[in-house]
Amino acid sequence: ISKHGMIGYITAIAIDIIFKAATATMNQRCSLLVLLVCGATNAFTTTSPSLAHLRSTSSTSFNNERINFSVSTPPPPSYSRTTHLAAGPIEVIDPSYNLALGSLALGAIFGIPGSPLKSKLTAFLAGIPLTLFGLFLAFQTTTLRFTLDDENFSLVRSGGESTGENVVVGGENVWAYNKFVNYDLFPSRSFPILVYFKETQTPEEFWNVGPGEQANSEEAIANGAVPGQVHFFPAIANTEDLIKGFEEHGCAKIE
Repeated sequence: ISKHGMIGYITAIAIDIIFKAATATMNQRCSLLVLLVCGATNAFTTTSPSLAHLRSTSSTSFNNERINFSVSTPPPPSYSRTTHLAAGPIEVIDPSYNLALGSLALGAIFGIPGSPLKSKLTAFLAGIPLTLFGLFLAFQTTTLRFTLDDENFSLVRSGGESTGENVVVGGENVWAYNKFVNYDLFPSRSFPILVYFKETQTPEEFWNVGPGEQANSEEAIANGAVPGQVHFFPAIANTEDLIKGFEEHGCAKIE
């Protein structure tokens, strides 16, 4: 099934649950809420079989990846990786569902009938969008991984395959540590929602695309910013391990 097809399927399930909740009794509503949260947790904890196969057959190290299977699967077909994705042992950062579950919880608070904060206005303006966004984040957390090797930080699929070209500026989602000029977590390291970094590997002609226009403005440079390409990712991985990896590999950071 394609990525867009999967998102549509998950969205349809979410909408079906929300409308069923509208006509349910209080006990049924509570049951639906439990199913929604538990389903989001259980449905996205199994790692791709491809990664499990890599771990058992490759000499590279996937020390941080948890792999649990309740059913046996045949060995997946092999796939090739580009050379710069395998520069030494690879560390796969553990996925984190905190952001997805937080969005689902907020969606339930504002949208589930019987909630003290639920109203027609909050259900449509906050409840439904937050629930769908939470499901989308759960899908992204399941299908994507952040990896660190000796030379590069990469965004790959859960099976280790390349994610292809960056949808905004093109080029593969692989960045050399020595091209970093800054990185951070927003709004803070203790409450991460977005992973931010800035690099000079991307051709300069793309640096002012999107938020880069403001990040590379004369005012920003005068205040100490370093020119480069800006990237933001939702915090769908263990951000403490990610930041420690950046620090250990000497990524530049503006304090």
